[in-house]
Amino acid sequence: MRAVPAILSVFCLSAVLLTGCSQGASAGSTPSEGSALAAVEEETSEPAMENWTESAFYERPVTEVISDLELLSFEVADAYYDGSEEYGYSYFYITLTGELDQPLVEGASEYLQISLTIDHPVFTSDSEQTLEALDPATIVTGVDAMMYHPEVDPSEWEGLAQQAIDAFGLEPMTSSSTDVSPFDENRMLGNYTGPSTFNGQATEYMVIMSTIESDDLPVSGMPLYIDVSLFFLPPAE
Repeated sequence: MRAVPAILSVFCLSAVLLTGCSQGASAGSTPSEGSALAAVEEETSEPAMENWTESAFYERPVTEVISDLELLSFEVADAYYDGSEEYGYSYFYITLTGELDQPLVEGASEYLQISLTIDHPVFTSDSEQTLEALDPATIVTGVDAMMYHPEVDPSEWEGLAQQAIDAFGLEPMTSSSTDVSPFDENRMLGNYTGPSTFNGQATEYMVIMSTIESDDLPVSGMPLYIDVSLFFLPPAE
């Protein structure tokens, strides 16, 4: 999958090692030296962390998070700023997509979207509010993982939510609601929550389920979405 050059972290070898390898190569390196260099180069393409289903994966600069997700075969699909001085909000959203080897929930799609939310983002440029201009020290304030599932009776939703909770290693569910949506009386809405933490701060996870009323579904034949919000920190004052 394609990468985002401005975001992808670069793991550099030390100048001493690089100099030594260059001199060795020009003089004719031995097979063992060549193997050692190849091993070092291979290591640089491995993600620093692989546990992307856990909150701990996101407790570091967003540049590192995106770099590792790309090495795990996700790719940036969208990134944009949304803010209003008049209403006092400021967010930056990043969406990555990928195909899993196997679904996290039985019957769900291998296709998965990861959405990163940043409250009151800081940019290195006064004129650009883009992914490339995002302060590299930025840490996300919310993470959602979205998957899709064939439509089933709402009485089965809580069981699917529990599978998602188990797949992400979350704490036991403490509240559950499957009812008519307050936003659309013709749709059902599932809401399942429990305790979570992020960078030592107590917060809450939420699994939201509902159906997509559209002919243009992200995954054909799967109108039911399962949105796992690992955590969301309250907006900055």
